[in-house]
Amino acid sequence: MILDYWLVNMKSIRLVYIILPIIATFALVTIIPAQAVNSFPMTVSVVPTSGAAPLTVHLSVNLSGAIPRSVEWSFGDITPHDTSNKTALNHIYQSSGNFTGTVDVVDQNGTSEFQQFSVNVGASASSVVSPSNANNQTNGHQILENSKSGGTLGTTLPLSITTDQKSYNQGDTVIIKGSIRDIQNQTAIAVIVRDSLKNLVSIAQPPLSSTGTFSVTLKANGPLWKQAGNYTVIAQYGRYQNATVTFSYSGGNGGTIPNNIVTNSTFQINAGGQTYNVPYIIKGGTLKSMDIFSDKLALEITIAATSDGSITVDLPRALIDSKVQANLTADQKMTGVKINPSSLADDKFIVTVSGAPVQFTETKDINTRILSIPFHASDTKIDIFGTVIVPEFGAIAALVLAIAIISIIAVSAKTGLRFMPKY
Repeated sequence: MILDYWLVNMKSIRLVYIILPIIATFALVTIIPAQAVNSFPMTVSVVPTSGAAPLTVHLSVNLSGAIPRSVEWSFGDITPHDTSNKTALNHIYQSSGNFTGTVDVVDQNGTSEFQQFSVNVGASASSVVSPSNANNQTNGHQILENSKSGGTLGTTLPLSITTDQKSYNQGDTVIIKGSIRDIQNQTAIAVIVRDSLKNLVSIAQPPLSSTGTFSVTLKANGPLWKQAGNYTVIAQYGRYQNATVTFSYSGGNGGTIPNNIVTNSTFQINAGGQTYNVPYIIKGGTLKSMDIFSDKLALEITIAATSDGSITVDLPRALIDSKVQANLTADQKMTGVKINPSSLADDKFIVTVSGAPVQFTETKDINTRILSIPFHASDTKIDIFGTVIVPEFGAIAALVLAIAIISIIAVSAKTGLRFMPKY
């Protein structure tokens, strides 16, 4: 009996010694590699990132030594995805727009990496100097006269879109602004927002203004605004035009948080003998005033901020603009060559908040430049500096002033009236 028990136990021990190495080997093969797989560093190169259509762009991805199993390129336009597993290729953007592409790489270990890239495709405008145009140049800056004469503006993209800020938290208001250069009859604009997992968050069909501008206001609340990461806004107009912009979102719990009051209104500015309507949207405060200072080539905005927020203003180019200066020769300057500012390429505005320069976003069309400017709760003054501004006195006011001066001189000569004491 004892011998039989001992033999049975010895067989069990042998079986354990046989099974244990098999289990250990299986664990080493299956468990350890799964724990050792890490995401690999990946960088995307885009050359060039902007230019006129048709634009050939060289795209490449550096995988830092990782061996790709599959590489999929999406270019952000109407062309299909490239699944040829190439880590470098050329792509031609045939139409103008702001395009956001993606590259999705899976390595031999099954690890997936995903990155976005942006390409800005448009037409560049050359500076045109015309001696027959009716606007003046003074001290390197232009003064706009009260005329409706148009000009070429090649720097305006066919479709552009922007957000008022680059990042948002739950409960914030997201303001999306955009413009279309060439309006097509009975064609609607679609604005789509997707989260970092490409899930649909919002879709809207905002109305278009007579100049092609549109606006969408969203609340970052509710069950669709849970995922944190980079969100993508896509504007689609017709079959071939689209533009994208991205912003970061900190994530939410699916609930609703009360947000700042948003005011959407219009402020009237009287300058150069005319009244200019300036639409604006402000969140986190109230607008107190807008004033033009021709001597500083600036628009000054006074606000009362109750919290961190932003203001989006639709600036008429006839009121204030920023242009690249024309390269006039010495003879042209001496003879007083006149230029039309609308024929010059656009330059960037300089924006300060409480005296400090700030970053802002912008969309534009041939008539308007839309600026979205962030501010803090303690800020009270925003200054927008350009190079072209409406004169302080318009043509009618200047004519009345000239007539008054001539009349005074005539009366003085006839009656002997003196304005200076005679010694």
